Amino acid sequence: MKRVVELFFQLKPMIILIIIPIAFTLIFGACMSPIFVNGIPIGILDLDRSDESRELIDDFRSSPTFIVLETVDSIDQLEDDIMTEKISGGIIFPEGFQSDITQRSGAQALVMIDGTNTLIGNNLKLYAYKIFMEKNYALQVADLEKNDLVPFVSNQYINTLSSADRVLYNPQQGYFYYLYAGLLGVFVQQTYLNVLAPMLLKEKERLKHQPLDRASRRIQARRLLPEILTYAGYTFISLIVCFILAKVLFGYPLHGNLLTTLITQVIFLVGLTGMALIFAAIFDDVTHCTQFVMFLTIPTMLSCGYSWPEFMMAPGFAFVMKRVWPLYYYYNPLKELMLKGATLSAISDYLIGGIIFAAFWLPVGMWIFRQKIRTMKQIEQL
Repeated sequence: MKRVVELFFQLKPMIILIIIPIAFTLIFGACMSPIFVNGIPIGILDLDRSDESRELIDDFRSSPTFIVLETVDSIDQLEDDIMTEKISGGIIFPEGFQSDITQRSGAQALVMIDGTNTLIGNNLKLYAYKIFMEKNYALQVADLEKNDLVPFVSNQYINTLSSADRVLYNPQQGYFYYLYAGLLGVFVQQTYLNVLAPMLLKEKERLKHQPLDRASRRIQARRLLPEILTYAGYTFISLIVCFILAKVLFGYPLHGNLLTTLITQVIFLVGLTGMALIFAAIFDDVTHCTQFVMFLTIPTMLSCGYSWPEFMMAPGFAFVMKRVWPLYYYYNPLKELMLKGATLSAISDYLIGGIIFAAFWLPVGMWIFRQKIRTMKQIEQL
């Protein structure tokens, strides 16, 4: 048993850096794997009960985007079902709906949407709009044909001006396409910090009993560098395996160049190493340090320009975040590489920013780390 425990602690960095990102890739991929947003549950309130409203209800029933779970008797019931998440939205056909269509007096149906889930809500709005527009198109063609216009000419009148949409890179507007690059970037960040920072804390305890002259600094660097490079190598292995699993199992597109992706990761890891050195200098307890690193997951993901665009942040906020945390320079270009197949020149601003960040914070982190050890030595000598 003792041998098993010792083996586990020897393999712990590899388990954290390789197995955890792979496990989360499988979990999130299985959770969000449907590419198309289909089967959105909706309710119908038909106050008109006319041929026109029933025809449109049939259109909603036949659409793969929607599942009409129920027809309700009141707006209150529809709102209650949306509030309790029984359905994601509802369609209301008011009294006089068919009469307004017949008189061409601007018939309106109301689409109610649960806005707490923007992806579902946007798809519900988009496809409901398409169904109503197709009906509107058919009515206009019918009106023109009543005036003895042949269908071809009617279509020309209707299509004098129109638009078509083409969604690039994530045409299905699926969760996995949108979120995975950001999630993968956070997996790399959290696992690397959770392995490196505790290792540096233990090294700090060891070094406070060692002389800190110039020769010993070189020895320390030679001692730490192989272990840091090993950890970095584990993250590369994990990243490649995660790419393969996401592609093969869940259909995630991988358009980018692998070498460019690895260069982006090297720059990111150098910057993270500077942060890990600072954490190891600040904290004296491994548990407290690990808890703080775990706390960084959501704040860094939400504030580094991935889920919320930089230009919509409060003035000056993005400027500060890009100078105190390196995630911005990693998971944003990772998304560009994976989904868009961006070239090196296309993500050059991210790479240059990441290099500047690493070139500043790695020496700063090393200096703070050494100063903390020097201070600890002085306290011990008192």
